Amino acid sequence: MSDHLLINVFNVDAALAVGRAKRMFAANDLEVEVMVTPNSTDQMRGLSNGSWQVVSTAFDNVLGWSGREGAELVAVAQVAQANTLPIYVRPEIKSWDDLRGKALAVDAVDTAYALVLRRVLLTHGLEMDRGDYTLIAKGTTGYRLESMTQGETFAGVLNAPWDGKAAAAGMVRIADHREVLPDYPGGVYAVSRQWAAENRALLIRFLSAWNQALGWCHDEKHHGEAIKLIADAEKLDEKAAANRLRQLPANGHLNLPGLQCVLDLRVLFKLTPVMGKNLTDYYDGDFYAGASKS
Repeated sequence: MSDHLLINVFNVDAALAVGRAKRMFAANDLEVEVMVTPNSTDQMRGLSNGSWQVVSTAFDNVLGWSGREGAELVAVAQVAQANTLPIYVRPEIKSWDDLRGKALAVDAVDTAYALVLRRVLLTHGLEMDRGDYTLIAKGTTGYRLESMTQGETFAGVLNAPWDGKAAAAGMVRIADHREVLPDYPGGVYAVSRQWAAENRALLIRFLSAWNQALGWCHDEKHHGEAIKLIADAEKLDEKAAANRLRQLPANGHLNLPGLQCVLDLRVLFKLTPVMGKNLTDYYDGDFYAGASKS
């Protein structure tokens, strides 16, 4: 009988999509079910209370939620390389100063891309704590774009594949995170530390199958088939599927300098995590290390 895992994600990474399509998880006696989250609050609260076992998320969400509702949370694998985080504005916004007094769309006001947005705005002389703008929690990227097109909010981080839809809707790209945060990392797989300790073999088996799918995706002879599998599984066009494939990391080892960058950003905005400032409290690379050897 296969073991069941529920994975909660913002977007299904290419290796997860391919691994499911080619039954690599099933070959490892795993039934992997995927749920797409509407926002980070639901996602991380569900991980904390055991509603699902693994999440694919921004590392900042691990920092923001570990210990917040009891459960210690840790990143266990790098699921994406550093992705570009474009900032879009409504067409009437012609300069950074035009954002003064405006409402801006974020997932949640105190985590992840909201802090990236705040850091970029700080470089351009805008400070939330001074009242230069307000943040409105709208949830995932599609909801942020909807809020902007309706005129409720005036700027937001709109990452792929929504950036293309934003441009088509008349939104204007004004910057991206790389001008101030060049080391900001891509997403991670994260788990409850307690669940991982109690289910070590199961977690390693999942990561091993995912790592097998990752290697398959990186094999050039599979490139065309991988894009088709991703497009079919995720209902994406070929361009978006190819972009999803490009987002895969070379391997699942955690980008520790990038993770430190995220922690430093949180401390900068006086949002030091409940568990403190020690990065090692928020990740455990042993599970992926074991999986990559199996």
